[in-house]
Amino acid sequence: MVSDESLRNFRRELRALERQVGRALAEQSSCCGVTPTQCYALAALEDAGQTSLGELAAVLELDSSTLSRTIDGLVKEGLAERHEDPMNRRRAILRLSPDGKSAAARINEACDRFYRGLLSSLPEADAAGVIRAVPILAEALRAWSGAGAGCCGRDTEERIAAAGAAGSGRGL
Repeated sequence: MVSDESLRNFRRELRALERQVGRALAEQSSCCGVTPTQCYALAALEDAGQTSLGELAAVLELDSSTLSRTIDGLVKEGLAERHEDPMNRRRAILRLSPDGKSAAARINEACDRFYRGLLSSLPEADAAGVIRAVPILAEALRAWSGAGAGCCGRDTEERIAAAGAAGSGRGL
């Protein structure tokens, strides 16, 4: 069991990590004049090739109306394209424009350079541990979020017990 002190230190470091990752993304995406939110949308569009607003909102875990404003900005800046779906005229197809593909490539290069440098500054075993730990933590957060896992969630103890049983074989 994790001690209260260890848990609070973990949470403190996680908050610091969130701030640092946010700053790094803002710096890396600023080369293309996009916001961090637009950067997430560009990356998701690049991964998808083409998609609908609803599908993109699900991937980014955002409300469609919030994402719609972000996409509107990308379309207005010429970084994304919105076309009517020929099979369903009520559905719009979204994809990166040629300029959007270039912007995504520049952001990827900047992010890759930053994280390659960051990871190479760590001892090799620590870098490997971080690379393994991040997707594990991300998946655990996805599994817990939105299901009563907040600070006042009534089922927290049951969820902890279930997570402990399910994750007992997983380690770094």
